[in-house]
Amino acid sequence: MFWGALITCLFVSILCFLFSYLIWKKREFSLIAGYNEESFKGDKEKLAKSVGLFLLIIGLLTLLLPFGLEFIGSVAGTLFAIIVIVGTIGLIIYINKI
Repeated sequence: MFWGALITCLFVSILCFLFSYLIWKKREFSLIAGYNEESFKGDKEKLAKSVGLFLLIIGLLTLLLPFGLEFIGSVAGTLFAIIVIVGTIGLIIYINKI
């Protein structure tokens, strides 16, 4: 069970790291869901940095998730879900302010 979760989480975390790099450093705004070049009036640099940093943090947490599940138990999964949901809501609020 542990190895399957580790491989799955490793794959998802690599995808998060890749998208983080592409959005934050390469400025691939087309990877952001709902982004429209014509209607966005905010700072594109802040948008790229905030979404890229969020994906980087989610990638790190996803990489650590199987270890937390193995040693702590299902509390780690619940904590992971809460962090992702609260982080996503916070990111949406921040993006709408810039």
